[in-house]
Amino acid sequence: MHHVHLVDHNLTKSALYCSTSIASCILLVKIYGFWVTDSMTLLASVIDSMLDIFSSLINLIAVILAIAPPDNNHRFGKNKIEDLAIFAQSIFFFALGAYMIFSAMQRFITPQIVSSLDTGINVMIISMMLTAVLLVYQSYVLRKTKSRIVTADKLHYFGDFLSNAVAIISLYLSAKWYIVDAICSIFIAIYIIVSAYKLFIQAVRNLIDHEFSKEDKSKILQVLARYSHDVYGVHELKTRYAGNKPFIQFHLEMPGDMSLLDAHKISDNITAELEALFIGAEVIIHQDPAGVEMEVKYREVL
Repeated sequence: MHHVHLVDHNLTKSALYCSTSIASCILLVKIYGFWVTDSMTLLASVIDSMLDIFSSLINLIAVILAIAPPDNNHRFGKNKIEDLAIFAQSIFFFALGAYMIFSAMQRFITPQIVSSLDTGINVMIISMMLTAVLLVYQSYVLRKTKSRIVTADKLHYFGDFLSNAVAIISLYLSAKWYIVDAICSIFIAIYIIVSAYKLFIQAVRNLIDHEFSKEDKSKILQVLARYSHDVYGVHELKTRYAGNKPFIQFHLEMPGDMSLLDAHKISDNITAELEALFIGAEVIIHQDPAGVEMEVKYREVL
C-alpha cells in the first residue's frame, strides 16, 4: 500500500511539474501576442495563464509539504495545506476576474482597434496545442491517482483551453466589430469567477471538516451491513477530508461476550474494505459491547 501511495504522489508531482513548465511557455507566447495586438481578450488570456502558473506552483509546494510524514506536532499529517492552497487560489481568482471585467468595461467606453490579428490568432493556436498536450497528461494522472489537487489544476488549464478558443474567435471577429474583443474577455472573466467559486466552496468544506457526501456515507454503511451477523449497531460515524486524504471513524456495537481478538479481526476486515473504497483513507474503529447503555449522538441504520 505504501508503494502505491508513493507512486500516486510521484505521478501527482509530475503532473504539477509538467503544468508549471508548459504554462510558463504559454505565458511567454501570450505576452508576445498581447504586446503585438493590444487585444483585451489576449490580456484576459495572459492573466489566466499567470494565474495557472501561480496556482500550479502553489499546488506543487502544497503536495510536497502535504505528503511529508506526520510528526509530533502534526499527527494527522499536513494534508490540509492543499486546502489552504486552493482557498488562496480561489480568492486570487475572484480578484483577477473582477479586474478583467473592469478593464473590459473601459474598452466599451473607449473602443480600440485590435492590430496584427494574424499574429494574435497564431499565438492562440500554439497555446491551445500546448494546453491540449497538458490536459491529456493530466487526465492520465487523474485516472491513476484521483488527486483533487490535480483536478483543480486541470480545471485551470481546461479554462485556459476554452479561453484560447474564445480568443481566436474574438480576434477573428474583431476585424469587423471592435466590441467583440471586450465582450469575449468578459465571458472569460465570468468563467474564471465561477471556477473560483467552486474551488472556494471545496476548500472551505474541507477546512471546516464537512462530512462526506450522502453517496459516500452510504458506501460505508453498505460495507458495515455485510457484517450484520457480528455488528449489532453503528454510532458516532464521522467523516472528513484533509486535502485528498479521507478520514473515517465510528463505533461498532458488537456482542459483549465476543473475544477482543475476534472483534479486532472483524474491525481489520472492515478497515481493509473501506481503504479499498477510499484510497489513502485513515480509518479508526472503536468497539463497544452491545446492550450497554451509553449516550449516543449519531446512530446509523444498517
